[in-house]
Amino acid sequence: MLSGLSAEGLSETKEAIAGLPDASEAVCFQVDITNRDAVNAMLDSVQKAFGRIDAVVANAGIITPQTSVLDITERDWQQNIAVNLTGTFNTVQAAARLLVAQGHGGTIIATGSSTAVRVMPGFLPYVTAKSGIHGMMRLLALELAPHHIRVNTLVPGTTATALAQSISGHLEKAASSLPMGEVVEPKELGRYVAFAISDAVPHMTGAQLIVDSGRSIA
Repeated sequence: MLSGLSAEGLSETKEAIAGLPDASEAVCFQVDITNRDAVNAMLDSVQKAFGRIDAVVANAGIITPQTSVLDITERDWQQNIAVNLTGTFNTVQAAARLLVAQGHGGTIIATGSSTAVRVMPGFLPYVTAKSGIHGMMRLLALELAPHHIRVNTLVPGTTATALAQSISGHLEKAASSLPMGEVVEPKELGRYVAFAISDAVPHMTGAQLIVDSGRSIA
C-alpha cells in the first residue's frame, strides 16, 4: 500500500513497483498526513482490504529553504512541525492502535534525519521536527515492546532524490563534504527498510538505522 499527497508521485511509484519481479499491484491512497481523520480512515481501509497490517513506514516529509534563525517565518515553522512531526505522529499512532488491536506484533518505521544527529545551521524548523521524531520513536519502541511491535527510525543523510537532483551542483557539493565521498541512493534506503521490517531481525527495536555516508560521525 502506498500513500502520499501527490497523485503524480503515487502513480510513478506504483508503475515502478509493477516493474519489479513477482510484484503485487500496489494500492494507492492520496492522503494529507496532517489530517488525523484521513490517516485513520486510510489505515482502517487497508486493514479491511487486506485483513491485517504487518508494517507501516512513515516517510512523508518536507524541508523549507535554508534560513537564519533570525528570519524564520511563523509559516515555515508551523509547516515543518505540522508535516514532519505531527503528521508522523498521526501515522505512527494510528498504526500502533491497529497493531496492538490485532495482537500479533508488527513493525513501525519513521524517517528521521542525520541533521537531528549532527545539526545543520539554517534549518532550525526541520531539525527540530526531525529531532522530535527521533525521541518519539524511542519512547514508542519502549511502550510497544510488550506487544512485540518493533519501532525503529530510518536516519538518512543527503539522498539523490528527484528534488535534490534538480538543484544544480547540490549533490556534488554535498558528496564532497562526506567521509565516504558519495551521497545515499534512494534504492539503498528502500532495501534497508525492507530488511528492517522483515523477520530477519525480530528483536531490533528502538534503533536508529543510520545511512548517511558517515555524515553524522564526521
